[in-house]
Amino acid sequence: IAKMKILIIGGTGVLSADILKKSIECGYNVSVLNRGHYNSQIPQNVTIYKANIRDIEEVKVKVGKEKFDVVIDFLSFNVKHLQTSFEYFRDKCIQYIFISSACVFRRKTEDGILLESSPKPNNELSYSIEKYECEVWLRDNAKETDCKYTIVRPYITYGNTRIPFGIAPLARYHWTIVARIMNDKPMFVWDNGTALCTLTHTEDFAYNFVQLYLNKKAFNEDINFVGDQVYSWQEMLETLYELLDKDKKNIVSIPTKKIARILPCYKEFLIGDRSLNAVFDNTKLKECIPNYKQNISLKKGLEMILIYYKEHNFLNGIDYKYDARIDKLIKKENGINFDFIDYLNAHRIKDRVTYSIYRNWGETQLNQLRILFHGIKKIMRLK
Repeated sequence: IAKMKILIIGGTGVLSADILKKSIECGYNVSVLNRGHYNSQIPQNVTIYKANIRDIEEVKVKVGKEKFDVVIDFLSFNVKHLQTSFEYFRDKCIQYIFISSACVFRRKTEDGILLESSPKPNNELSYSIEKYECEVWLRDNAKETDCKYTIVRPYITYGNTRIPFGIAPLARYHWTIVARIMNDKPMFVWDNGTALCTLTHTEDFAYNFVQLYLNKKAFNEDINFVGDQVYSWQEMLETLYELLDKDKKNIVSIPTKKIARILPCYKEFLIGDRSLNAVFDNTKLKECIPNYKQNISLKKGLEMILIYYKEHNFLNGIDYKYDARIDKLIKKENGINFDFIDYLNAHRIKDRVTYSIYRNWGETQLNQLRILFHGIKKIMRLK
């Protein structure tokens, strides 16, 4: 019997990596298509097409005449991306799974628990608008093909390298949050951390996700792909503090509008998403996959993250840009001054410089500096 053939566009992100792993465990023939930046982590029995999905001619050369049962698209963030990918793969697969986002929903109080049919998009968030436009485009254009689509809407997923905090450091640098807490630097929540969020561990997500493959109940459907576990942001952060045996009084509440004013880089996601309740109905998901389960609690998931970072040399280290921004925010809120800490005894001069710049300069000044720097580089190239 031929194995089901799965192609993952991406495959090395926190979520896609666990889906890849679970697909292999299920005995499927798995391939990935990506630029190859983190492919050393991919198992040897996975076929790798090293290509940039934005360069479809390069993709055509690498993929050739190969066909698949299921193609999973993690990398389309606007209609142009999706159009390029889908128009190539629609004749190469039976089912095309587009990873959208539960951020697409409007988030007014009267919307309550969000169903697949709830109002869309969230006009406060450009990411939401573009993902929603992708969904509309896919529905309209898949009708003209034999390819079946499935639109999947995750909300906040977390795994070995990602702490599910709403305003987080760079990917693979989430030990920064732990380092701050362990060194008695405050962390923060917005508006007393009362907004509700739905959290799903990537291993649970992957277990359920692979049940969509060639699942006729999921053909030409949009699905809220979320778990049952709902927490306030305060509860999420307090759980991490408890695991680290640190004083929860060190969590500072700051109004959303004030955070957005001091750190405008976080404004859109804070106002358009993180400061709003995010609770979703997943009845449709459970109807599609009767073997649905969610086994990993928030506490267990956070314990797994702490162990993983310790066993992997804290991965990429400390995001000092993030650390500086939070220190700046705390100083503006309560006047307490914090300085650079070499959390892992491994800092570079670059880290101190980065921290100093983002701790002491305003975001507007930094943007102006970037524009000036790029202008100088352009002039130098012309010479």
